[in-house]
Amino acid sequence: MKWTSIALFLTSLACSTFAQAPVTYRLQYAAAGDCCVHLQMIFGEPLKAPVALVMPRTYPGGYEQILYDAYVEKVSAWGASGKPVEVNVAQDGPRWSVGKAGESVERIEYQVDVERMESRILASVATSKVRRGYVGLLGYSLLAFVDGLEERSIKLIVNAPEGWPVLTTLAPQVPPETTSTTAEAPDYYALADSQILMGPELQLRRFEGKIPLIFAVYAEGSDDVDAESVNPRKALDAVQSYFGDAPIRQYTVQLEFLKPVAGHSYNFSQEHIDSGTFSFSTDRRLSVVTAEQKDRILLNYAHHIAHSWIPKRAYATGYRPFTWELAPVIDTIWFNEGFGRYAGIAAVANGMPPDEAAKLREGELSWMHQILDEAPPFIKKMPLDTLSREASFLYAVDFRLGKNIFSRGALMAAEMDERIRARTNGEKKLADALRALLLWCDKNHRPFQVEEMIRIFADATGVDVRDILKRWQEPFAK
Repeated sequence: MKWTSIALFLTSLACSTFAQAPVTYRLQYAAAGDCCVHLQMIFGEPLKAPVALVMPRTYPGGYEQILYDAYVEKVSAWGASGKPVEVNVAQDGPRWSVGKAGESVERIEYQVDVERMESRILASVATSKVRRGYVGLLGYSLLAFVDGLEERSIKLIVNAPEGWPVLTTLAPQVPPETTSTTAEAPDYYALADSQILMGPELQLRRFEGKIPLIFAVYAEGSDDVDAESVNPRKALDAVQSYFGDAPIRQYTVQLEFLKPVAGHSYNFSQEHIDSGTFSFSTDRRLSVVTAEQKDRILLNYAHHIAHSWIPKRAYATGYRPFTWELAPVIDTIWFNEGFGRYAGIAAVANGMPPDEAAKLREGELSWMHQILDEAPPFIKKMPLDTLSREASFLYAVDFRLGKNIFSRGALMAAEMDERIRARTNGEKKLADALRALLLWCDKNHRPFQVEEMIRIFADATGVDVRDILKRWQEPFAK
């Protein structure tokens, strides 16, 4: 009996370990000029059918629905001994039902038509791209998952055309590997929020610092890569100093300058866990912008880099766990976008002479006050949580919502910062409160409630800002 119990225990342990075998993703872009990317998912152990293959329709910080499943083609699957299993598209939602009861699933394959995706998704920052000498892939736009396996660890293998440099933001290398590279992700979220870049027209630099900067540029037309790198390097240093730690091993900037296509929108950016996508039209290059525009470029980098801390590492209820099929309703986009924006402004200002810092801060806050003053009456009458819920789906689609939610949040943050500084004679700042919040989230591994955030702020600074929060939660105008 004793040996039987030990054998059963060891068998159970082995099965438990085996059940957590990583999922392997193989991504192949076969040749320059191809429209499509081929994907293969290989499971560490056979999955009991039926399983659901799911394609994202939204992404963290996107605040909208994008039907990425519309560009998925030729889904097929195999079970034990290479036997094909049936695949059916669900009637509702971005799901494919793979296999029947009693069967197993060992491998799923499909391809994504990236060329068609870019032609139909008009926001350049929301779509992957293929060019003759460049491929820029957003993980969530083409990497599906099996429902229930989102927490599994992942091995990624990327194959590019022969001799092409290839880089994944999960493990960026400069100089890059050519033809193929591999990386690992702790879970699907980290995989989906990464990028894959390749091609002979991809220009890569590495700039050392407390957080090394990987600078990956694709420019349709001439561009000074070293000059373009100055702002992101300065912004990364400023934001790291503001938050006071370096939780990011290295940060990657994916920068694209694209010849405008009629009907498409450019000059937006998107944050990721430890990288950012910055997609612009060719008329945004430093060689053709004004001095004032250069300042806004620096602030744009700082704002999106700050998102790697807020909300990627400190987030309220609703942001994570993430719902990939439907844009989640979030009551606290004012924190994500407003506090993130204010942190970027404060970080850049900290590196300036006092008079220049005051001018920058006053200019940005005045601009956001103007946004609120000029908002349509129906937006002014929305309480903060209602505005946030609306922005959960329409942040960029109707940017009146986006501008007003980040402005209210940033102005709230500014008022909290002013009170903390005043009541502590400058000994404490909002940055101290945010650092404490980041430490709390790292320790507890869960979203914070807004009431918890206020308590954490008070414990860190000795200053109560509850009334400021309450006032900003009310409609801007009755």
